[in-house]
Amino acid sequence: MLIESDIKPGEVVIQDKEVFAANDPIFDASTRPALGDAIKMIVGVQGGFEIPFAAVPLQRHANLAEQNLYRCLFGRDSLLIADLLRNRRPELRLNVVSALADVQGTQFDPSSEEEPGRIAHEVRNDHDARAIELMASANWKFPYFGAVDATLIWLRILRDLTREDAKILDIEIQGSRLWEHAAEATSWILRRLGTPSGLIESARSNQNGITNQVWKDSGDSYMHSDGTLARGDSTASIETVGETYDALLAASEIQDLRPGVLWPTDSATLNELAREVQTRLMDLMWLEDHFALGTERDKKGLQRPLDSQASNQGRLLDSLILADEKFAKHREAIVRAVSGPDLLGESGLRTLSTQHAAYRPGGYHTGSAWPMDGVFVARGLVRHGYIEAAKLLASRTKKAIESFGGYPEFFRGDWPAHGLITTSVVDIVQESGDTKDHRNRICQPPQIIQGWTVGAYAWLDEFTS
Repeated sequence: MLIESDIKPGEVVIQDKEVFAANDPIFDASTRPALGDAIKMIVGVQGGFEIPFAAVPLQRHANLAEQNLYRCLFGRDSLLIADLLRNRRPELRLNVVSALADVQGTQFDPSSEEEPGRIAHEVRNDHDARAIELMASANWKFPYFGAVDATLIWLRILRDLTREDAKILDIEIQGSRLWEHAAEATSWILRRLGTPSGLIESARSNQNGITNQVWKDSGDSYMHSDGTLARGDSTASIETVGETYDALLAASEIQDLRPGVLWPTDSATLNELAREVQTRLMDLMWLEDHFALGTERDKKGLQRPLDSQASNQGRLLDSLILADEKFAKHREAIVRAVSGPDLLGESGLRTLSTQHAAYRPGGYHTGSAWPMDGVFVARGLVRHGYIEAAKLLASRTKKAIESFGGYPEFFRGDWPAHGLITTSVVDIVQESGDTKDHRNRICQPPQIIQGWTVGAYAWLDEFTS
């Protein structure tokens, strides 16, 4: 059902399609599968490896197309799910790392956005219904590689695994050892850092591919303070800067364990590049007393910060990029923001501040609260010693999950004024302006069994017990 607060002036609703009726059992919290059962539900097989899928439908929703969008290996999602489940299913991290190495990019292909060394975003077989749809409508090829963060996260998690057992670097996948795959991934990072901003940017080679090639990948998720959307050809998202920093340090550490001629540069240079990325973060995104959401270039080629308060800034705390004591005031600014009422709601951490011109409480990345997003920020708060702030965020996120009959992808940002989730697909067009007649999906129901919400709940259960 359409909720008026999700609609902006000048927008015309052209579709309001109900997906979940009010009597669906998901609105009864007692129907939520036990955590152990939910973990079993999301685990599937890719390339012979048991790995977590991004999402799976409940059996009673098996025929709902809207609940069958992500039942496959997603680079970013599956890596993060495995990371959150490391204490319950410790084998999943190496399985995902290996499954993604198995399909790592080896060539340049604009249709699939494959690049040498790049880690895949979405791995589907040609008989998958969603794959067939995307190949026909968007000229995609699979595996599809349109993400800039999957490679970064892959390197960090591989490094984490080597700290437990360095011998895994000698595991052979597709004729190359894992450390050699890491060297190729590092070469990809160095190529993608060759931008005017000095940061890894979302730049697609398939014009029908994903515009924002980070976790907030919807078309309206990056904007300036007045709601004007980013141009979409040079956006660098702030949490990706932290992930780049961590990946460069990870690559340096792996290289020290397995030096060789395949590495694009030496470990000392990788450490220096990490420091340069740290400097670019401060130069381009620190705005005197708060961080921007990201940066882009305008039509004249000048870098402009995206001065929007969102949850992304909080993800810097889950990185090492602000670990030095000289960044104390920067960490404090983030903590104030993620603990304040504009971002922290009863359903968890909102993706966008309630004070922002583009805020929609039911928006996919413009006001909803994603449990996994809140958990990674809470994990970062713990890392830097902000335990009470972490407890508050964790308790609200856990309460929201436990108030629902599933492990949903995201919650509305205005609960309890409205329901926990949006139940309809809502599409709009603008009546005027630069985006006149441009169709936009502003709201949609969440996937009810979302892998990284299952993983987030596992982390919350451990943290609060």
